[in-house]
Amino acid sequence: MKKESSFHSFEIEFAQAAKCLAHPARIQIITLLSKHKDRTCKEIVAELPLSQSTVSKHLKDLLEDHFICRKISGTQSLYTLEWNKVGRVFDLFERYQAKTMMNRPKRNCC
Repeated sequence: MKKESSFHSFEIEFAQAAKCLAHPARIQIITLLSKHKDRTCKEIVAELPLSQSTVSKHLKDLLEDHFICRKISGTQSLYTLEWNKVGRVFDLFERYQAKTMMNRPKRNCC
């Protein structure tokens, strides 16, 4: 029996979402897309202090984890935030906070 099989689906989903959000570039891209309906890679690069190759790599990661979607418009790809996924992630963080903080002692250990 693998140790991974002892994890609950909540823990697995929460860890995957946290892993995707664990890079500041991806946080910047999500924040930017939350302010605009859609953006091309070139437009994202123009608004962030990141190279085109860095933005492309993080867009790929966000696409794989379904934080964003891509639609083709002519010769360009437009990236849009997947609001349902973002909402789901906030729900996961709230559930985790509720589970963890209910055990918080009145004083910190240090």
